[in-house]
Amino acid sequence: MSNVLVFERAAPSFAAGLAKRGHHIVYRANASNHCPGCGRSHWYIGRVSAECGFCGTAVPLAETSVVEASRVGSGQRNVAPTAEQRRFRRTPTKGRKLKLLVDGSPTNFAIHNLSEGGVMGDHVGELEPGAKVYVRFEGGVLVPAVVKWAEDGLVGLAFIDPIVLDRSGEAAN
Repeated sequence: MSNVLVFERAAPSFAAGLAKRGHHIVYRANASNHCPGCGRSHWYIGRVSAECGFCGTAVPLAETSVVEASRVGSGQRNVAPTAEQRRFRRTPTKGRKLKLLVDGSPTNFAIHNLSEGGVMGDHVGELEPGAKVYVRFEGGVLVPAVVKWAEDGLVGLAFIDPIVLDRSGEAAN
């Protein structure tokens, strides 16, 4: 059977559409905001939008961002996430080493923490965000991952599909 390549037309980027739109009105938390509909400045503030208290015109908040529900993050790390923002609980892994397959070549990979969604460890080679790698666990299990960030001698990998960790040996809270 011959190999068949299937191509799908990608949806246009939401951000690219915004850049082409030009000026758009947003509500800024630390500014004096006037309604584009009636000119008044009484607002009801929600999670992602603000609504004029007089005419009901709604405008988006400047401080919000769009996050895809199935994949958290966009590959760029602007601020270090806090434990409350993380999707999966991290488990410290002192002295644990795994193999990282970069372009099929195995490399030692010292990890700092591990979760169902990914792993953080010492930076290996010339990994750039977006690169696809495989993490080889004990027993030869290969898990595909994507480099999400690399800075300060560390690298963060997100597993393509979350894994299941055995947490039975951990102390309960």
